[in-house]
Amino acid sequence: MMTPGITSKQGVRGGRPCIAGTGVRITDIVTAAQLEYSCEEIAEDFDLSLEQVNAALNYYQRNSAAIDADLKRQDENFERLSKAGYGRPQAPVLPR
Repeated sequence: MMTPGITSKQGVRGGRPCIAGTGVRITDIVTAAQLEYSCEEIAEDFDLSLEQVNAALNYYQRNSAAIDADLKRQDENFERLSKAGYGRPQAPVLPR
């Protein structure tokens, strides 16, 4: 179920729901809220209005099972890739 101000397009941010007109995913807002950032802090950090943050949180309330599953998949992928060495340079970035 979509909420006004929230869009989801195939090929944009992996088809994940985002705040309309931005690249900010609902999962980004939810993660910040779970880390106990206030709505005001989230709005400032992501350059959003409070209305946009509230729209994201309302969308999450209506779709929490799907968003929580997506967050879990993201965490599992990060752990898997991290253990495989992705994201870590094999050689120094700058020569000595």
